[in-house]
Amino acid sequence: MEETDTENPVENTGYNNAANQAANPTESTGANANADTSANTPANADTTGTAGANATADGGLENLNLKALALIFGGIIIFGVVSFMGIGKIPMWAEYFFSASLEVAPFMILALGAYLSKKYEGLKIFTTIWLLVIIAGLAFYTLSLGIFAVLPPEALSEFNAAGHAAMEGGTYTFTNNAAMEEAMKDAIVPILYLMFGVTLAGLLSLAAQIRAVRVLLSRYIPIDPDSFVHKTALTAIFAIIFMFCVPLLVLGEPPLLSATALEILKESLMSIQEENIVNVFTLFWMILGSMIVAGLYINKTPSQVMTRLGLKMPTAKEVALAIGIAVVLVLVFEVVDHVISAAFQMLGLHVTDADKVNILFAPFMTPVAAILAAISAGFGEEIAVRGLLQERFGILIPTAFFAMLHALQYNWDGVISVFLTGLIFALLRRHYHTTFSAITHATYDLILFYMIIFGITLL
Repeated sequence: MEETDTENPVENTGYNNAANQAANPTESTGANANADTSANTPANADTTGTAGANATADGGLENLNLKALALIFGGIIIFGVVSFMGIGKIPMWAEYFFSASLEVAPFMILALGAYLSKKYEGLKIFTTIWLLVIIAGLAFYTLSLGIFAVLPPEALSEFNAAGHAAMEGGTYTFTNNAAMEEAMKDAIVPILYLMFGVTLAGLLSLAAQIRAVRVLLSRYIPIDPDSFVHKTALTAIFAIIFMFCVPLLVLGEPPLLSATALEILKESLMSIQEENIVNVFTLFWMILGSMIVAGLYINKTPSQVMTRLGLKMPTAKEVALAIGIAVVLVLVFEVVDHVISAAFQMLGLHVTDADKVNILFAPFMTPVAAILAAISAGFGEEIAVRGLLQERFGILIPTAFFAMLHALQYNWDGVISVFLTGLIFALLRRHYHTTFSAITHATYDLILFYMIIFGITLL
């Protein structure tokens, strides 16, 4: 949730003015450019805080819309209940719609709780508990994926069969007890390492709760070390960054490309039509969630939210330039990816298995599905990462967040490549606007999808 100006003095400083101008470079002035540069220096961090403390609030607590907040919270609860209780009782498209909302709902609740805690002090306890629940949920999700990756596909099939038999009140005899015991013995050590890893990742994410850490970071990014909102958001971001790198560090391969995960995927592949529906709903909730977190109808008007997220109508020249940059990026990263892969192989490190990635992306391998997937990823990720996070947490932290979101499906060579492309998208967001970077990102993804579909290779 966007911080109010009274608690976050940096919001009204030259840094923020420059950040807003970054989305509208034609309006930038020399003064704003200097503010953008100086805001990242330790010396300016103190002076801007003092100057901004006396600034007039823009969309602060005095404009808080409690009815909108109640409607949002109520909607989240209703959607959650329908998602769980309505399985098999409502149309499939409705299930996908409600399920997609749950991907962003926990973070919307966290942001709204953190924001409201400035007016209702008691909500800080609820928000902190909810933050810990999210971290625990991320740990459970990551650990589960890691365990799936460790167990052989046949072992998982045996466990599923035993589970179904138990639910029906019957018994199940494992077909090969010796093989099962051997598989479990081999899995014990990796699972213990995974458990230790996710625990350590959770503890590391709590470093953002330490004021000294936030003071240090505030010298380089425009956060207020004393802001509960910034502290909460930073902790959640760190949790995802640290948590999603654990399977790669422990197992040496992304969990979604493991034999077991791909076997599960093959058994549960959605139809192309279903994947298209899911992509549309995911894009909808990513955009709506980002707007609500930015303050839509809570303390900001739609136009203020659009400005905050860096969304604007691009000119025809900007669209052409964004598409052109995407084409160049595809050509450049064909070379970059080969260089990274060659370096990894020289060092004896594992690289991403392209054939397994193609299996993972199989539902998107039609021209129409590829377009929807590219738009969903391009616009959804850019609005959430570059639009919402970058203006508050700088370039490096959101870009690391963006890269680690892909760590479950790519090995380290792929994660590094995603990080580098993320840096370029971040710079495009800074020099143009979020819509520009989103067009570039979506076009880039679309070209890559089409290259896979039509078997095109450049090197």
